[in-house]
Amino acid sequence: MSKAPITKIDIPLSVPVTVSGADGRNAERSTITLCRPKTRHTKRLAILIGPDLIDLVFGDDTAMDALGSKDEGQKKEVGRRLIGDALRRILTTDALEELTALIADMSGEDKAVIDDIDLADLPKVLMGFGGFFPELQSKASGLLLSISQSSAE
Repeated sequence: MSKAPITKIDIPLSVPVTVSGADGRNAERSTITLCRPKTRHTKRLAILIGPDLIDLVFGDDTAMDALGSKDEGQKKEVGRRLIGDALRRILTTDALEELTALIADMSGEDKAVIDDIDLADLPKVLMGFGGFFPELQSKASGLLLSISQSSAE
């Protein structure tokens, strides 16, 4: 029997975000709640990532073979290349603004609230998003773990 899909994820913030309360006074938000991505979010994310990245990951048999390889050096090299390419595509002003808008929409918060999340809490937000897709998150975590372990050697 399959589990019911996760519909929301509460992300505790180490550093609360100051927001304007309904009464006009400042309040602190110590948790951000992400709602399960809808089709509109998935479409926006697909556009943000772009078809080139999909081709890079899934269209490159060498990369796919290397990621499934037992050769940790090869896996590390290909994993770093894929992550580097993904970051180069997403670390632009337009892409970051779109990602902020996407997270704001999924959380029901203003973009300004998302922009004010402390740097220490950003990985939690990204992992929270990944929590809606446990299989994908598990594969990504395994890849990141293999890259980070081999780079520490």
